[in-house]
Amino acid sequence: MGTVAIIVLGVVAVTVISVLGDMASKIAQAKAKAKEAAGGLVPGEIEGLRNRIAILESRIEERDDSVRKLQDEVRFVTRMLEDKTGSRA
Repeated sequence: MGTVAIIVLGVVAVTVISVLGDMASKIAQAKAKAKEAAGGLVPGEIEGLRNRIAILESRIEERDDSVRKLQDEVRFVTRMLEDKTGSRA
């Protein structure tokens, strides 16, 4: 039984390593293409992209704030529910 577990773990490890290697090579290729493409951009296009990035970053910050508020509300409701069930017992 222990031998089977070791073989299965070995196969899983090899699979995970190969998937990670494939992902790393694709990321490296994408970075190389992006770097190559950046050389052909017009300064106005770069400024437009910077503006878009700034807008997206602000939206992400707003969304993060909303998620934090929701998490706080869920914690509060959970505490309230725990208090009610605790008082009944």
